[in-house]
Amino acid sequence: MVARERNVAMRYRLSTLFCVVVTLTGSTIAWAHEGHAHKVMGTVTMAAADHLMIKTTDGKNATITVNAKAKVLRGKTAIKLTDIEPGTRVVVTMNSEKAPLVATEVQVGPAGQPAAIASSTAHERN
Repeated sequence: MVARERNVAMRYRLSTLFCVVVTLTGSTIAWAHEGHAHKVMGTVTMAAADHLMIKTTDGKNATITVNAKAKVLRGKTAIKLTDIEPGTRVVVTMNSEKAPLVATEVQVGPAGQPAAIASSTAHERN
């Protein structure tokens, strides 16, 4: 009788563990679904009237379409996409991470020296 009770207790523990693992795995998958904003940070390599090319923080190159509906902002001020200089840091918000990438908002870093020039100038001073 004792052996049978141990088997039942072991099955209960294993089934509970299985449920916990499935719940945690399922919730991770649910977070990756579409329908919410996705952000990409990087440095502009080229800006045109309808798209940006950026080098992301993880070193990948991305081309992002920027249509007329997208907001392009430096702080709270709207700017033209073509006003963005290469080397400027940006945060691009999109509705999906699937190609083609289409921006809903482009937040441009502060005006002044582009990131690449600022870092090389600071390095030369040291």
